Amino acid sequence: MDKPPTITDLNKRGNKRRATVKEAQKGLIKKSGILQRTLNAYVINELIQSLDKDKDNNLKNTSENLKKINKAAKLKRLIKNVINAALYDYYIKEFSKITTQTINYFSPFEPTPQAVERIEGRGDTITAGFLDELFDNNQISRSIQQTITKGITSNQNVTDIKSVLTDQIKGKNDKLGLLQSYHYQNGFNELQAQARALDNEFSKALGLNYAIYQGGEKTTTRDFCSNRVGGVYTREEILQWNHTPATWSGRMENNDILIDLGGWNCGHKLGWITYELAKRMNPAIEKSKYDND
Repeated sequence: MDKPPTITDLNKRGNKRRATVKEAQKGLIKKSGILQRTLNAYVINELIQSLDKDKDNNLKNTSENLKKINKAAKLKRLIKNVINAALYDYYIKEFSKITTQTINYFSPFEPTPQAVERIEGRGDTITAGFLDELFDNNQISRSIQQTITKGITSNQNVTDIKSVLTDQIKGKNDKLGLLQSYHYQNGFNELQAQARALDNEFSKALGLNYAIYQGGEKTTTRDFCSNRVGGVYTREEILQWNHTPATWSGRMENNDILIDLGGWNCGHKLGWITYELAKRMNPAIEKSKYDND
């Protein structure tokens, strides 16, 4: 190495990457919110308007109305070709930014071009698998169809069902809308998971078996993270957290500590470093058994 990395420099690089992930998460909610308006406009102004109503402007409980909503071909095309396509592009763009910042963090350790290319390829594979699963379902359209079907069978007034659908799709007060809720539940953590998966690949390729639990604390920081922030640990110590403690507030089902770390919505990261740097932070730290692999 021309110039050995320092803890200060690595912390700055780690903080920059964490900020990139956080901005991607915020942007995901914002992007979903904008697309919700497009979805709501179609449902309110076209789909509901296409249904048969009685003289009092109530939805008719007819087989034709039910058949139209059960099929909802145009709704599904809008979600697939406009909304999902836009969000797919957003994820690809943000995953690319995260990859760039991850490479930046590990660049002082001088990974070979071959290692970088291999890990980038691994990241692309992880991304493709996640996005295929994320978008390969009709949960959004089913939710809207179910609401409208209920309105048809109960002869709901058009004004009332439009209000219900708008609240459902766009959200109300502090409640997330339909797209926001889906991507918050299914995509929010994946942005962190992608970053940590790349971290793990780079750390193994570079033989880095020590990590700083990087990130700050706030009033909502769970005890699991608060007790570890700023500390330096060996790989085996970190892996032991998969089992001890057995559970904690926010722990995800089948939590993989290297990927999920503190659990749901955890913004911390493992900043992988050399034994020499770990020794400077904690002179009592022992050599990792993985150094011999």
